[in-house]
Formats: sequence, structure tokens, C-alpha cells
Amino acid sequence: MSKLHRDSAPSSTDLIRSTRRLAAVLMIAVAVVSGCRSNKVSIVQARDAYAWGDLRSADTALRELAEGRKQTRRSSELDLAMVELAQGNLAAAESRMRALRDHFDTLPQSVSIGDAASLAVDDRVRPFQLAGYEQVLLRSMLALCSLAGDATDAEAYCLQAQARQAELDRIASEEDTEEDSATSVQQVALAPYLSGALREATHQNYDDAERAFRLVSNIQPEFAPAAEDIARANRGAHSAAGHGVVYVFALVGHGPRLVETLAPTTTTSLQIASTLLRTLHNHEQDEDDEPVLPNVVSVKVPQVEVPPSDVAAIGVSFGGELLGATQTITDVGQLATEKVQAEMPWTIARAVVRRVLKETSVVATAHSLGLSGDAAAAFTFAAMNAWSATEKADTRCWGLLPREIQVLRAELPVGPQQIQLSPLAFTGQPLSDPQIRNVVIEDGRNHYIVVIAPEQILSVLPPR
Repeated sequence: MSKLHRDSAPSSTDLIRSTRRLAAVLMIAVAVVSGCRSNKVSIVQARDAYAWGDLRSADTALRELAEGRKQTRRSSELDLAMVELAQGNLAAAESRMRALRDHFDTLPQSVSIGDAASLAVDDRVRPFQLAGYEQVLLRSMLALCSLAGDATDAEAYCLQAQARQAELDRIASEEDTEEDSATSVQQVALAPYLSGALREATHQNYDDAERAFRLVSNIQPEFAPAAEDIARANRGAHSAAGHGVVYVFALVGHGPRLVETLAPTTTTSLQIASTLLRTLHNHEQDEDDEPVLPNVVSVKVPQVEVPPSDVAAIGVSFGGELLGATQTITDVGQLATEKVQAEMPWTIARAVVRRVLKETSVVATAHSLGLSGDAAAAFTFAAMNAWSATEKADTRCWGLLPREIQVLRAELPVGPQQIQLSPLAFTGQPLSDPQIRNVVIEDGRNHYIVVIAPEQILSVLPPR
């Protein structure tokens, strides 16, 4: 038995010294987990700079963050790829997204809610992983990069996006445990829409195009143009004689971000926590033993925040006449919100289990120090408060995705044409003067324009 166990309860001086030692250990843990920041660069500042058109500052900040702490490198690189895209550096953006795609493909598709690292510290120590819909979107964004350039690899990226969607659907259909049901599979309409447009442009594969457009209509029934797309593909007519097609893809609004908030514990989350604790301590408990859950009212969790933007859509005009406004093909904000809400019971459950394990650890430490009575209670209270202060919600995310991805398809007569692009308010009124883009329309051919507009119009691709 240790000396502390042989001696009587320690004095108040001993208690203070022990508490200070534990506090010092906890401060070191905070430094290791969250990183000691010697610079003032923040991901929030970088994202704000991007939104308001200061691409140089956003690029500089994100490059620094991408070379910094391991836990946040990949999320910073995802945002950096979006900055490179907005700068018109299509090759760099495509190369970075390809590397990130390959990196995320090496990670397991699901992580157990009971993994030891997150239960010992918090969810920020888990490997950063893209949600299923984000994996599909990453490949879809690669397709848009290609379409804004030479379009050489666009169809291959579309096939990859649809293959990833099919794989996620297959995995979900095979999973039948409660834990695995934390992640619901969300469908992304952008990839099949791009595939349909590319298939239709061959003037041969109209059946493939029609199937793709029908899938778009199933996924995004609010997308009204899908009915016209289906009918056109069914007729086997790409465009009217002497006309070509312009597709305007618009990345509109500020994308969804994760912020920390407090969430109340729920009956469902406590049931999950209880089940998880029984699993963790099965070798130490009898079958009839029930884990004792702490009286936790609320815990820190990530919550989706979509910063407000005045831009509702992009108006496309030709010859002084409004052709129409872009319409939503993929609502990224809604996808992010649905994902976080679906996973919330498991997120809360992990936080509750962490509290149990940490309280158990602190009590064991108090006993090892020979503390009892008021001294043990004071030590446990101080230690748990200090330890709880180190916990943060995992707010890593791909923050520079748009709020919505929208599209407008228009048929124009062959020859050099001038298109006007205007950011539109939710009232339908232009927010600024239009940007002009000259396009040479070819008979029976597709032409692609990508507009990035978190606040009004930031970039039009391909660059001039």
C-alpha cells in the first residue's frame, strides 16, 4: 500500500498542492489537444476574407493553417481548394481536390461512436472525415473544375461521384445496428445532372441522359427544369437547329459551418450512452449491473450555422432580355443540417460517456491520493471543472462550400454572344451591375460557366 494510503487524510495544504498538480497536467493536455497558437490566423477570418472577395488574404491564411495542426489540416485544405477555384487557378484546385479525394478514400467509412480517443478527450481527436454527401460533392466539384477548363475529365468525375453514392447506399443497406444508423445516406442531385448534360451532348446517349434526369427529379423534386430535361432527352433532341447550349452553374451564398453550442441531453442519447457504457465495462460488471449515468443537463456539441447572404440566385440575360435565374440543384445547407441532426443523439451520447469515464478517473485519482470526505469532494469538483473546460465540440468542416449549387440551362443561337450575369436578391432585384461574359456558341454543343457568389459575384469561370 502506498504511503498516501497509510497516512491519514491529507491536510488542506496537501489538497491544494494535489489540485494544482492535476490542474497543471490538464493545462498540458489542453495544449496538446487544442494546440498552442502563437499566431493570430483563424479559419473564421480566412472564410470571411473569401466571402468578401479578399482572395489573397484568404489564400495566405489557409495555406498557413494547412501547414499547421494535424487535426485541422484537411479541412483547411478543402477551403483552400475553393479559394484556388475562385482565383481561376483551375489546375491547382483540381490537383488539390484529387489529393484530398484520395486521402479521404484511405480512411474508414465509419468510425465507432465508442472509439477510445474521442471518449478520453473529445471528438476533435478523431480523424477528420467527410460526410457521405460531401464525398459525393468533392467528386462533383472536381467535375465542375474540369467543365470550367477543358472538360477532359468531367465525365470520369461524374461517374466517380455516382459510384461513391452507390457505394454509400450499399453500405447503408447492409448496416442494421443502431450505432451504424447514426449516419443516414443523403442523395446529391448535382452529379446525375452533370452526367445527364454530358450524355445528352453526345447526341447518341439520350437514354442515359433521360435516366440521369429522372434520378435528378427523384432526388430534388423541387427542381422544376428536370421535367423539361426529361422530355427533351426522351425526344432525342439536344437543342434547336442552329443553336448551342449554355449551362450556368452558380455556387450561391455562404456555406454551412459548424459552431459550438450547448445541447440538452435526451432520453434517446442517454439510452445510447447507457448501452455504450455496458459495452465498455462488460468485462467488469455482472449482466444485471446498470451503468450509473451522471446528472448531465447539457453538453457541448456542433451545430450547423448558415451565415446570411443577400444573394438568392444568379440572373442570366442575353440581348437585354432576362433568360431566367439559376435554380437550386443541391441545397448544401439542408444536407449539412440533416446530417448533424441525424447524428446528434450519438454526439450527445459520446459526451455523456466521456463525463462518466472522466468522473471515474478523477475519483480513482482521489482515492489513490488518500483523499476522503470534504477533501475528496473538493478535489473531485475542482478536477472535473478543469477537465470539462478542456472539452470542445468538433467544429471542423468544409466551410467554403456554397449554401446552394444552382443551375440554369439556356439555348442560344450560334456565333459570338454576350451574356450578362447578375446577383439577384430574394426579391428578384439585381444587387449590382451585371458581369459580362463573351461566349462563342457552337451548333449542338454545350458551353459551361461557373459563377461563385457568396456575396454578389466573386468569380466567373473560366477566367477571361
